[in-house]
Amino acid sequence: MLTGRPIEIRYRTELRDTAGNPAHAATFIRRRLIVLDAELLDDASEHARILLHELFHFVWVRLGNAGRIRWEESMRSELAARARGEAGWSAEWRKRALRADDVKERTRAWREYCCESFCDTAAWVFGGGEVEMMLAAKWRRERAAWFSANIAGRELRV
Repeated sequence: MLTGRPIEIRYRTELRDTAGNPAHAATFIRRRLIVLDAELLDDASEHARILLHELFHFVWVRLGNAGRIRWEESMRSELAARARGEAGWSAEWRKRALRADDVKERTRAWREYCCESFCDTAAWVFGGGEVEMMLAAKWRRERAAWFSANIAGRELRV
């Protein structure tokens, strides 16, 4: 399913984001590097979910503009229908911070939200589990259908 040059995976204790908050992972696309919190090694299902999410950051970058725009259109439809919740916390907190102008103007905040919602959804679709799933069943079905039509069964470049 995933194809491309190798991606290095490292583990670090007490991983933090740029604001100093605890983090599960960090991805560096250009360096082809994923850094995971070492505590994830103690929880196989959480490790798999987080790793899948991070790997799909590489897929997102190589999805192409047309694929990313199709995903954005789906997210725009959800917002217009006032769908609450998300497939994971990384998308949820970004969704909550969005303003109407972010969507309309395709700001960085909007694009980052779309990326995180894509990666959270991919981790759910391909890894199962609903640890952080807060999205209603109707929207889960729609996202799963989007992945089935646009991603599943295809060779994905990372």
